[in-house]
Amino acid sequence: MIQIDKSPKHGYEIKKEIQKDLGYLMDVNHNMLYPTLRKFTDEGFVRKHRNEQVGRPNQYIYEITEAGREKITNLINEFTEKDAKHQIEFMVRVSLFERISKEDRFRILHRRKKDLEGLLSEIERRLNEGGDELFRDEVLLYSISQVKEELTWIDKLINSTA
Repeated sequence: MIQIDKSPKHGYEIKKEIQKDLGYLMDVNHNMLYPTLRKFTDEGFVRKHRNEQVGRPNQYIYEITEAGREKITNLINEFTEKDAKHQIEFMVRVSLFERISKEDRFRILHRRKKDLEGLLSEIERRLNEGGDELFRDEVLLYSISQVKEELTWIDKLINSTA
């Protein structure tokens, strides 16, 4: 929905913008995009206009409503402990941080940080259990480095938001 905030777009344009911004995190396919657009249209968050084309199928243009803008802000701010466990939930929200208050940014960053600190402790505990599983340990060490890298990045975001 955020892709149509600045200007109306047709489905393919929306899909391309999502893939450009978040494509490495998620695969956007028609089975996800169009049902979501339909749902948001039914709920009044998006308006759909038909663009008739000669010699080609009609195209539908989607435009966000004021209620849709409010919905985006509410969706960004709804960041539960369960959401904090999922990187994509976190990353999507960070990509939309300019839409929410500084306090809400801090809340989201600290919630994710707390979850990652718990995850890091759990991974380190598993690594310290020992065993002769070389490749398992390599995976755990790699996971530790990824979590530490994200924690460093979150601290940087916290400091830049201050």
